[in-house]
Amino acid sequence: MRSVKTQVGDRYVLESMLANQFSLGGEQSGHIIFLEHNTTGDGLLTAVQLLKVLKESKLKLSELASMMTVYPQVLKNAQVSNEKKYRFSENKAISDQIKAIEERFHGKGRVLIRPSGTEPLVRVMIEGANQEELESVANDLVDLIEKEMC
Repeated sequence: MRSVKTQVGDRYVLESMLANQFSLGGEQSGHIIFLEHNTTGDGLLTAVQLLKVLKESKLKLSELASMMTVYPQVLKNAQVSNEKKYRFSENKAISDQIKAIEERFHGKGRVLIRPSGTEPLVRVMIEGANQEELESVANDLVDLIEKEMC
């Protein structure tokens, strides 16, 4: 099974699904798209599909859930101007720091950086095994973004 990362938002998930001929896509927030049924996230359809899997697999929900490792997350906000919040990815120091964090986690964590759609913020979400390490890494990245984007 293959997966692809996209920008946050149903629009980007759907674009990638169409480009890659995927039938299933979604976000951690619970917006799941089942392309054979709909082109937008639908919570009721997701619930029905989950019930279908439970019935067909004859497994308990707890058994299905145990197949997935859940890592702690840290979410921080970097204060930047609305004019600059979309340009963080063009900054070499920020890009290099994000790459270094991803390499540090060796595939056992993730880094998601995105501009807020409504506020003068860049949102920093870091996921990994060690909560203390996540806090430290996220704070360092927020400090760098605020320093570089001021």
